[in-house]
Amino acid sequence: MTNKIHLAPKAYLDLMETMIGIPVHEEWKVGVCLHLANAARMADIVECAELDPNSLELAGTFEPDRDNGLMEDTL
Repeated sequence: MTNKIHLAPKAYLDLMETMIGIPVHEEWKVGVCLHLANAARMADIVECAELDPNSLELAGTFEPDRDNGLMEDTL
């Protein structure tokens, strides 16, 4: 599977480092670029999913059980 948006991880990292102003240590850059390339591949997988454009199915929402007393014990 190819990267549809043609992400160049090193160029993207350099751009984001400059724009956001967060320095990335030189020894970390290879690993960060690997993660960016992997994220781009995962995004391609999601982009390939066939979805009905007229459908919206929301995921469930977690609601803690506040009646069982566990919340008070953990706070």
